Amino acid sequence: MAGAAIITAATFTSPAAADSTTPLTPKAAAGLPNVTFGSRADQLGEGTIWAKDRYGNVVAEAHWQADPGGTQYPKGDTLYVSDFMADGLDPRGEASIGIKISPSGSGDRVQQTKNVAEGTKLHINLCMSNSSGTLCSPGLAVKA
Repeated sequence: MAGAAIITAATFTSPAAADSTTPLTPKAAAGLPNVTFGSRADQLGEGTIWAKDRYGNVVAEAHWQADPGGTQYPKGDTLYVSDFMADGLDPRGEASIGIKISPSGSGDRVQQTKNVAEGTKLHINLCMSNSSGTLCSPGLAVKA
């Protein structure tokens, strides 16, 4: 038949639908920091996120500690952010309770303490920036 249309059907599956329980790993676009992120959390709700360069060196980390105690931190929960390398990358640590802090350069460690109700669930992440942009880790669940 002249002018007859051929109709085909295709089924498409979203890659996200394949396994929604697998966390996504951010990928560096051209020009963005070439780092990979790793993390761990413990049963007490504390946790650490680190960034590694393309050679496997840990270049920065963000660490959450619930009620570190002692005379220096008598109240509150603390986010620490460390920059380990003079590599042109600027780390920034964030906590979902409104904390955003950055070290001033290689070898520097900063911290911010905030008193949060015991057992409060929150997330921390680590972002790495250079002159081309910023790449952030997935959030890590921690608690106060």
